[in-house]
Amino acid sequence: MIIFLISGYAWNKEILLPLHMAERMHTNLDLYLVFFFLAHVLISTKFTLARWRIGDERLVNLLLIAIGVLFFWFVLAIDQSG
Repeated sequence: MIIFLISGYAWNKEILLPLHMAERMHTNLDLYLVFFFLAHVLISTKFTLARWRIGDERLVNLLLIAIGVLFFWFVLAIDQSG
């Protein structure tokens, strides 16, 4: 996340890093950022649902994995079209 922020700032302000390097770093890191953000949100959702005792554990796990794959696929589709 820190590298993503620094490369975005460097790309915008044209300081800290060469422009082409900042642009390449910032655009190549976005998929990693989405993956780890999704993992973070889905794991937190799993623990919250378990704490509230909602749903069967295996069904919740399967549903959250399916949601994660679907959202990541959606982001990949957007990234490919751009």
